[in-house]
Amino acid sequence: MIGGVGIGVAVEAACDQYARVGTAGGWVTDFVEYGVHTAVGIPDWVVETRSALGCGLTLHPLDMNMAGPEQGTGEWVESLAALVRAHEVSALVSDAGFWYHGSRRGTWFRPPDMNRAAARCRESAAAIAAACGVPFRVENPPLEWLPDAPSLWSFLDEASDHEGVQICLDLSHVLQFERNVHGRAPVLPRSFPWERVAEIHLAGYVRAEYAGRTVYLDQHLADIPAEEYRLLAQVVDLRGTDLPLGICLEMEPREPGAFVAAVDNIHAALGVAAA
Repeated sequence: MIGGVGIGVAVEAACDQYARVGTAGGWVTDFVEYGVHTAVGIPDWVVETRSALGCGLTLHPLDMNMAGPEQGTGEWVESLAALVRAHEVSALVSDAGFWYHGSRRGTWFRPPDMNRAAARCRESAAAIAAACGVPFRVENPPLEWLPDAPSLWSFLDEASDHEGVQICLDLSHVLQFERNVHGRAPVLPRSFPWERVAEIHLAGYVRAEYAGRTVYLDQHLADIPAEEYRLLAQVVDLRGTDLPLGICLEMEPREPGAFVAAVDNIHAALGVAAA
């Protein structure tokens, strides 16, 4: 923990390399964030990883549509709430990626209407937070294109404007959104409810050429670029550290050495000497 800033690691399938390392060799983390399919539950290796690291647990539900109606009721939410209680989960995170439409057997064709989706996202997040008894952090989505040019910041403001709802700001997604949708480098607004930003995601990306243009795509195998560490320092400066902030490193396929190197980069970006 750096002041009020904690550092965690995202895990999904087959990420038990972190449990094998434990706290040896500079490997220290404050929380694990597991990408969970609620019907499957939390596997033993995640429990073992958390135990080996002696840290907290957050969940990133992967089987939900934040833009769809009635996300805060029913058996799915009851199952998620049971997982939260059984594993002492401290928060829930989900990007408004609109992966599912209606029945979870069907997929949502992208892109979404972000302006219309913000209110639905807020209602779903608030209902799930209330049902589970922990904060729900709305994450900005990765998008390759949109037919219009909405404001990411207006979307996040509206989508998080409710008790129990916070923001998870994915800086890789910010870079992708601004470049893919607006064709510009990101600029963080000063007028924004920065106090709602309770978590930050850092991840790598790759560039791809498509139809004569460069498209930026999420890629957790890639190194986290220097520009994200610069944005991280700006976010911390804007929001301060009076309220706790979690920084989650999304590098699930990587070896623990990459995590240690990223932590050193975070220390450097925030002006803290590496331990």
